[in-house]
Parts: sequence; structure tokens; C-alpha cells
Amino acid sequence: MDLIIQNARLAEGPADNLIDIGVAGGRIVAIGPHLGDAGETYDAAGRLVCGGLVETHIHLDKSRIIDRCPLPEGRRVNPVTLVAPLKPAMTVEDMHARAAATLRECLVNGTTRMRTQVEIDPGIGMRGYEAIAALAAEYRWAIDLEICVFPQEGLTNYPGTAQVLGGARRYWAAHRATTAPPPGRSSVSLPSPANTTSSSTCISMSATAPSTWTSTRYWS
Repeated sequence: MDLIIQNARLAEGPADNLIDIGVAGGRIVAIGPHLGDAGETYDAAGRLVCGGLVETHIHLDKSRIIDRCPLPEGRRVNPVTLVAPLKPAMTVEDMHARAAATLRECLVNGTTRMRTQVEIDPGIGMRGYEAIAALAAEYRWAIDLEICVFPQEGLTNYPGTAQVLGGARRYWAAHRATTAPPPGRSSVSLPSPANTTSSSTCISMSATAPSTWTSTRYWS
């Protein structure tokens, strides 16, 4: 075995029942007491070992921008109107750097699956998607990252948004045609240009296997 984690506590076991976990080739191959030390060892010292945490809703493309947002007037805070003026100046590099810092914090605290919202509209184009898709590829060894692109400022009240969404679908189709889906569940979600009467629409297409892509629509 490559690694043996000793004296670990499992969530479903009693607190005083410590076990060892053997790892080989990046996979758990043995769980039991006293697996020995035929490999690198780490003493968990009774700490809890559990499955990875799941972050179901986060906006990586807009993380760490509180210092850029103006102070709101009064007690009503609308994140959409506060962020909208900032988007034209957001570059792919800027969003990638901020999102990477947030993603690393999630990783070191145990997150192994994440679904992030990413804006696309005439104000920001595809820059957010390009940044986060690159990040998903870079960190796919550590986390399953699903991307859901959506029009934060509305679909029907922001002229040009439907065209951007259509372009996003064509972009993703071309990407699928030239690049094999990454392992795990790293995926992208794209809004459908049809039936666009909702103010915010999101279509989720899992990239686990092309034959099992599914769609889900969210209404607001």
C-alpha cells in the first residue's frame, strides 16, 4: 500500500473504535484495525474520516469582490445591481485567480463536489465560463466541479442575452466535439434558447457520459 492512515474514526462507528485505512494507487483498498506500516503512514490520532463535503450552490466567478462593490444605500441590498457595473471590467484572468483562491479554501476544508453558477450575458460574455471551465480542468484530480451558466440579470429584459446563450450552446457543442469529457462529473450547464419566457433559465447537462446527459430548468 502507498499510504496507511492510522487511528482514524469513521462517522458510522463508535468514537473509541479506531481503524486504519489503506490506500494504493489513489484508492482505498483496505479498512481495518492494525494494517501495519508497509508504506507511508499518517497518524489521524482519532480524527474523523468521512466522505467529501458537497457545495451545492456557489458563484465562483463572483467570489472575493466585496471590496469592489459600492456601499448600498439604505437597508435593501440587491447583489444583482451591485455587481452589474463591475462585470465589463472582469477579465478571464481576474475571475480565474479569484475563483482558484476560493476553490482551494473549499478543498482544504474537505469539499470534493461542487456546483457553481456562472453568469453569461452581453455584459460579461463567455469570460466567466472560460475562466471556471479552465479551473475545473485544472482541479479535476481533486474535485468534481459542475458549471451552471445562467443570465443573472434576466433573460427577456436584457437585450442580446438570448443570443449570448445561443452562442454558449454552440461553444459547448464545439468543445464536446473536439475534447473528450473529463473523468468524474465535471460538467457544464447551458440554458436552452427555446421557450425563453422565464426571467432566469438554466439547463444542466452532465458530462459524466454523453449518453446520459439530462436537462433541468429552474424558474424564477
